[in-house]
Parts: sequence; structure tokens; C-alpha cells
Amino acid sequence: MAAAVGRNTRIAVGALLLVAGVALSATGVGERAAAQDGVRAVAITVGDGHTCVLLDSGTIECWGGNWSGETDAPSGRFHAVSAGARHTCALREDGEIVCWGSNLSGETDAPSGHFSAVSAGVFHTCGLRDNSEVKCWGNNSHGERDARTGRFTAVSAGWSHSCGIREGGRIVCWGDISRGQADIPSGHFSTVSAGTWHSCGLREGGQVVCWGDNWAGQTDAPSGRFSTISARASYTCGLRDNGEVKCWGDNSHGQTNAPSGPFSALSAGPHHSCGLRDDGEVECWGYISYGQTEVLSERASGLPSTGTGGLLNDDGAPGSGVITLASLAALALWGLARRVS
Repeated sequence: MAAAVGRNTRIAVGALLLVAGVALSATGVGERAAAQDGVRAVAITVGDGHTCVLLDSGTIECWGGNWSGETDAPSGRFHAVSAGARHTCALREDGEIVCWGSNLSGETDAPSGHFSAVSAGVFHTCGLRDNSEVKCWGNNSHGERDARTGRFTAVSAGWSHSCGIREGGRIVCWGDISRGQADIPSGHFSTVSAGTWHSCGLREGGQVVCWGDNWAGQTDAPSGRFSTISARASYTCGLRDNGEVKCWGDNSHGQTNAPSGPFSALSAGPHHSCGLRDDGEVECWGYISYGQTEVLSERASGLPSTGTGGLLNDDGAPGSGVITLASLAALALWGLARRVS
């Protein structure tokens, strides 16, 4: 799951939406605003109730549910960020992994050393060391942190299992295999994503293949060529070569109703997904109410605002608040000033 320039005094409108913790639904609650020149989001990752982005400045911004401190991103410059359930991990420019949020099972106790990739699961985390070995930490009730030996090119931590791609392109998984999580198809893969009880891989030719639990159709991958895949809970989303997002599986919260138009990146969470537009703007769809009113009421305390409230209430129904770009801009600049200071 998985990126720098000097700070600017202006943030792209896409980043404004991020800092404010506001995301438009697929049905289009208001129109998307065109991004302006400035700091842009270059990577995105979605957790249970929070979302984080990596900006092209190398800094991280998170918003949404903050029950365990999972949105309290540390300062500094990073190459990658990965959101788990209620914890988040990131890869610093020097290869050190730093994690924050819930640590019930040791999932934020990152080992020392240099890494090239990190993947935060639900109660465990895995990283890829510079020597291509996989190291996992956190919960191990199903053997999910007992990484296989050998050299890998990628790793993905899911709910209670993990998967990695060996240097030859073959996928191996470990941990809970009670629902077919280890029934990996043969062939060579370039990407793997471990979900709750299923996983998906991207073949070197761009074809998506999924395996494991399929109660909601989450392994029924569509045909065509994809460049990115993200498996989570009981659904899956992929990014086609033309930038279109395609999701399949459980849609109880609208999480597979991806908006139209091209994207450059995406990440699927348990009940909502988010994608990055080419200009760095973020759009999210599905159940997206966590933390929106909290961000506006607490992080924006003392700010002049022309609107209050969230786009969705806690029960998922449309909210009554009106959020304007003016208030978002003020909030974004306030957040940036606080981080700089």
C-alpha cells in the first residue's frame, strides 16, 4: 500500500478537502472543485474509519475517526503510508518505519532497521526490509506474522493473514487459511492485496485474480487490464489502465459505487474507499461519516467559518450542514501553519 518539494503557502483544493476531513460521495454532494497549484496528494490509504494521504512535500495528513490516535501523524518526510484498522504506519525517507494509533497487539511496535515498504493490517503489520526479507509484528493468533523466509518484492497484511510476492513473481500467503486464503492461483504476479478473508493479485499482464471467501462476490474479478488492486473486507476495487475505478463485492454502504472519471490511485477500506485524481484531488465513496463533524468542530475551533456540520450523519443519512471552499481553505491553512510551527 503504498513517495518532495519545499512547502508552499497554498494547498490544492484536493488537499483542502483532505485536511478538513470532508469527502464527496459518489452521488456528488456538490461539485468537485478544480485543484490549484500547490501541495498535492500523491498517495492515499484507507483504514477502518480514517484516511491518510502522502503529500508531495513528503508530509502526511490524516482525518476521520481518531479513537486511538490513528490520525495523529508525526512530523517529518515520508516515502509511503499505510492505514490499518485503528493504527497507521509510514516509511520515513531514511527507511525507518514509524507507527501510531492502537497498539493492542503490538501492531505499532515497528522493529528497527531499514525497510523499503510497509503494510498495516488489522492487528498486525508487515514490512519489507532492504535485503528483501519480510518482517511482521503485532497479533499472531493465526500465524499472520510468521512470515515465510526468502526474498520478496512485495508484502500485504490483511485481517488475520498476510501475503507476499517472491522475487520470481509467485505469491505465498500465511496465517489464517480457513476460507481459502492460501488457495493461490499459479502464475507470476506484480501486485498482491490481502483483504479480510480473501486476497487479490495482479498478474504481470494486468489481469486481476482473487481467491478466498466469496460470499459477496468479492473474488469475482472483472476482465480487462488493471494497474492497481485493493482488497478489503468483503469487496475489492481496482484501477483500470485507463484510470477508471471498478469495484465489486459487498455494496451495503455504497462502497462499490465508484465515481466516474480517471483516477491515479485508490485504496479500499472496510466500508468506504477513496481515490486520487490526476490533479491530487481526493474523492471518497461509501460510508464516510466517521470524524467529519469532529474535525470541523475540534480542529477548526476558533476559526472563522461559513459552514458547519458534516455531509453524512452518524447513521449514514445526509447531513444538514453546508461546507464551503472558503471554510475549507481557512482550515487547511490553519492546519499547515500549526504543522510548520
